[in-house]
Amino acid sequence: MSRRALHIVVAAAIAAGIFQPYYLEIFRVNRAAMRAMLVEMPYRKTPGLRRFLDDVRARTRLGDAIAIDSPFPSWEHGYGYVYGRSLYPLSGRRALALYDPSDRFLPQNLARAQYVAAYRIFAPRPGFTTVWSSPDGTLQRRAK
Repeated sequence: MSRRALHIVVAAAIAAGIFQPYYLEIFRVNRAAMRAMLVEMPYRKTPGLRRFLDDVRARTRLGDAIAIDSPFPSWEHGYGYVYGRSLYPLSGRRALALYDPSDRFLPQNLARAQYVAAYRIFAPRPGFTTVWSSPDGTLQRRAK
């Protein structure tokens, strides 16, 4: 067997060994179901958060300053996750963190906020009134 033929046989054996049936199945995937699954994937740790943020987006305008609140006790125990997930759905608005990664409250951000998007919090913050509520949280506007 010539050296060239040996290279071809080895290359064919390697290709056959690494081939996965998924390479062909990907063309038969239910794209709508896969899209729905991929859209929800980043939010699976916080049920209802994506829906809540989409509703907040629909009820606020471009340029609005929105403080993000959640029931999680610290940045590392969930607040940072909720805040981070809010940035994309609320693009065009200013999403403001109420706590920094060291868990210090940021009163200047609350003072700048026109709204508070409170995920899974139903009592309004002082100085704000609830303008919309769902099972996933409330949207609170600064009282005039």
